[in-house]
Amino acid sequence: MSLSIAASGKGGVGKTTVCALLVRYLIEAGKGPVLAVDADPNSSLGLLLGMEPEKKIADLREEANEPANTPSGVPKARMIETWLNQIIQEGRGFDLLTMGRPEGPRCYCYVNDLLRQFLSRVKKAYPVVVIDNEAGMEHLSRLTTDNIDCLVVVS
Repeated sequence: MSLSIAASGKGGVGKTTVCALLVRYLIEAGKGPVLAVDADPNSSLGLLLGMEPEKKIADLREEANEPANTPSGVPKARMIETWLNQIIQEGRGFDLLTMGRPEGPRCYCYVNDLLRQFLSRVKKAYPVVVIDNEAGMEHLSRLTTDNIDCLVVVS
């Protein structure tokens, strides 16, 4: 069973820095591999961990809406699940999953839902999951951070 830790708080208080330090500490303490989840639209957790996010969950939403990217006979949900597994980036002692900011005026709910569903399946494969949430408390109502063992409120 994995330990899930999420950071919450107002914008600019240091949630991402706390998460990056926590990931590094957990790796050094031999608790890895750690799944580092950047659920903040600003997407800077990877940079603090020394990794540039190549692809984000928000990018998948845009790609899934392009008919040319949808192979015939493959359900969209299965295709997106495959893509989600492919965008997890491997670091030294940790893996990184980045939500990102969806482009355009469309709702952010779908991207949050993709993240929540995917995390509920994949987090079992990691001893520790650290989630850097967006500013505010919306992640609680969107259920992005369901089944959290420890909520760190940074102020």
